[in-house]
Amino acid sequence: MPYRSLRAIVIGWLASFLVSHPALCDPAATSTTVVIERFAFSPAEISAPVGARIVFLNKDQAPHAVVGENTNGEVFRSQEHIDEDETYSVRLLTPGEIEFHCGVHSTMKGKITVTR
Repeated sequence: MPYRSLRAIVIGWLASFLVSHPALCDPAATSTTVVIERFAFSPAEISAPVGARIVFLNKDQAPHAVVGENTNGEVFRSQEHIDEDETYSVRLLTPGEIEFHCGVHSTMKGKITVTR
């Protein structure tokens, strides 16, 4: 009997926790980090659901900038250079493919597939 009571308490606590923290249940609340290192994006190709936050983390000593474009034009652009150990993040709200590149070093490229 005590085991069942404890189990009911734990299940009740867990349910109330998830209801009071909806971001934990929301797949759009996910975050993906793209590391900028050795003048490359890693991973260079990612897939993320609509609403996901993409974080670009610069681990190079050189500054970088991130520009994302689709067939309709520019989707996002870091306003300033991203210095070493700094981040730039963007939340993607429309499904589709976004090609991104470094605004400073044109050979650095990647792709994000935003899914429903």
